[in-house]
Amino acid sequence: METLSTGGRFFKTEELELIEQRRLEALLDITTKHSEEVQGLKSQVEQADSKVVKAAEQVKNLDKEIKSLREHNPDRMKKQIKRLQEQNRAMTADNNTMKTKQKQLQQQLDEAKMELEKLKADMPEKQAEPA
Repeated sequence: METLSTGGRFFKTEELELIEQRRLEALLDITTKHSEEVQGLKSQVEQADSKVVKAAEQVKNLDKEIKSLREHNPDRMKKQIKRLQEQNRAMTADNNTMKTKQKQLQQQLDEAKMELEKLKADMPEKQAEPA
């Protein structure tokens, strides 16, 4: 039996079945490729989702750590400032003590220089007076 196609040509039933079979094979091939691509994309989306979950967890942990550090930092800073102020006071006291000692030593040096000059001045007089 023959059937008329749109082009005006007559096809046999076997030819039509063969054309339909090839169409179905091509459709099956396209569907298979499409399913494989969809499956690949699904796995990529799942991987991305797991990465997002891990990143969100890390962000949450880091936020907790920052909050904890902000809560504890003022106490640490106050203690450090106190310690530094005490060190500064001690060093200032040492510095003042050293300045006082330096002034005393400078006075002693000046007195020793004056005495040395006085002795030098007296020496020629004594050398000039032989006994």
